Amino acid sequence: MSKKNLIMGVTKHYWWYKIEPFYVSCAKQNGENCDIVAFTKDLSAYTMDKLREYHIHCVEIPDRYEKEGPIDYRYGLYINILNKKRQDYDQVLFCDTRDVFFQRPMFGSASEEPYLGVAVESGRISEDEWNRRWMQERFGMDQYEANKDKYVLCAGTIWGSSDIIYSFCNSMIDNLSDPAFNFIDINDQTSYQYMVYNKIVPADGAAVHFSELKNGPVATIGHKEDYHVTGDILYCPENGENIPSLIHQWDRHKELYGFVRKYHREKHPRIQWKRYNDYLSFKDIALSSYHDGHILNMLIATIKYLLAKKPAGEKLWK
Repeated sequence: MSKKNLIMGVTKHYWWYKIEPFYVSCAKQNGENCDIVAFTKDLSAYTMDKLREYHIHCVEIPDRYEKEGPIDYRYGLYINILNKKRQDYDQVLFCDTRDVFFQRPMFGSASEEPYLGVAVESGRISEDEWNRRWMQERFGMDQYEANKDKYVLCAGTIWGSSDIIYSFCNSMIDNLSDPAFNFIDINDQTSYQYMVYNKIVPADGAAVHFSELKNGPVATIGHKEDYHVTGDILYCPENGENIPSLIHQWDRHKELYGFVRKYHREKHPRIQWKRYNDYLSFKDIALSSYHDGHILNMLIATIKYLLAKKPAGEKLWK
């Protein structure tokens, strides 16, 4: 019997509309052969119900992580699962949840070799203000000069065979906590590039699968030239024919909002009003319904929100 695969991501402070494309498309495309895990914190009862509706395994983020940023502490969450369950899975994906949707299954077949999957962006480190600064500040000018002409690697989507992902996660935790490197606002993106380009990861004997726009399963679409849409399919790059399984950073492109709404969101969800009495759920439903154009649901939720008990100073349209 073949092993299942695993997809994990952090979902904190988001209302349903923000994460709906990710979980709806992920369940649709990957639900049969993947376990999907959401590390959750500060979500409304409505959003939690929606996650369970799509058979997402929800794991509460421990309070001890509250002093850290989720971009860095997510690797601690991932390793907690992998320590216990990695032998149960063939391949694993770590993934952002706010700006991602799937249009094909992420893992089409069983892995035939140990590998680390790397999403390659269309720009070089020296060409991007943020990645240039992060590399300089965290690892110094020597490392920047050695890597400045290499392409940006995106830490928002990292995947591979289970044992290699486990090894990578341990290496990332070690790097993030290493006092030899400066602590900056975004640590894992530049640490990821540092480790891959210096061949610190993956483990010996493992391949690196660089997913480029023209031929990879994962596409990070930072620029309009990175993609084009025909019907219900997003292709990469602008004049290419590659159909990536996973699209990242779609919400940077306003022209994709209608496309995602049409193909990667729910179709007129039915709301069980009697299930909810907390103001956060009514706020969540109102905002989600507003963006989806469900005016009646929005009006009902807004009225219920205004009548619900809530902290002083709480604003609806925030």
